[in-house]
Amino acid sequence: MLARNGRKKGSNPDEDYFKSLSQRSTLLSEESEHRAAHRNAIANGESRFLTKNSTRVVSQKGGLAILPCSVALSAPATVSWFRRKDFQLLTVGLLTYSSDDRFQVEHTRHLGNWALRIKSCRKEDEGHYECQISTHPPQSIFVELRIVEAVAEIIEAPDLHINEGSTLRLECKLKRATESPLYVFWYHDARMVNYDYDDGVFVSEDKHATSSVLTVRNATIRHGGNYTCSPANAKQASVIVHVLKGEKPAAMQHPNKSMDHLVNFATSSSCCIHLHIFIILLVRIFTLNIE
Repeated sequence: MLARNGRKKGSNPDEDYFKSLSQRSTLLSEESEHRAAHRNAIANGESRFLTKNSTRVVSQKGGLAILPCSVALSAPATVSWFRRKDFQLLTVGLLTYSSDDRFQVEHTRHLGNWALRIKSCRKEDEGHYECQISTHPPQSIFVELRIVEAVAEIIEAPDLHINEGSTLRLECKLKRATESPLYVFWYHDARMVNYDYDDGVFVSEDKHATSSVLTVRNATIRHGGNYTCSPANAKQASVIVHVLKGEKPAAMQHPNKSMDHLVNFATSSSCCIHLHIFIILLVRIFTLNIE
């Protein structure tokens, strides 16, 4: 597992600090608004939803989905969750009625939060879910869940050519991820190399774990081969690294050599043709003089 507290090279500590403060301020503001709405609804003697109807949640395959449902209850009532596509009753209050233990309720009493948590999301979990209050008549809102597959992408793929003795640098970015991976493993052929410090391999990631960089200084021929970036809960990506001995192979070192050869050949051929024509003319003139 990679260290999660590493700072990205070149990042500004002050900028990161103020971004963190801004995010914290936004969360506190939203929580304050929910508390105020919760108090106002109860003071007005009404039970209602604080979460908007038709909210859409996007989660990645294998990850955690949290479907929001915040309510203000002026009288005792039970909050239940249903899966609409098969009308499956999932939870009632804090109890889970589904035989699938991936479903649980996340309850925060002072905010009236009754979120539905779905662990290890699958593609078949996609669809609409209903959060219902047992008032008279019952009230409901619907939350749509969409599942995406996170994929790794190596910037240098599918092939990378480097000279022997230079630095090998591979960057792996995570696309369509809705959460940070628990780990990002790098493989050289079939061997995991995250900790091959003695072989000159260093792996680092940004603080949000959305990209991972593998670096090898003074790469040698043995560092060539297939490299795979394999994040948790994401489709892996690979690249073939070619370490070139010397500056460049002959074909790459003289890209115009073949063209020069063709020009020289064409020039010499042209000279031969002209000489041949000249000889024919001389023979013809000599023949005419004899006649």
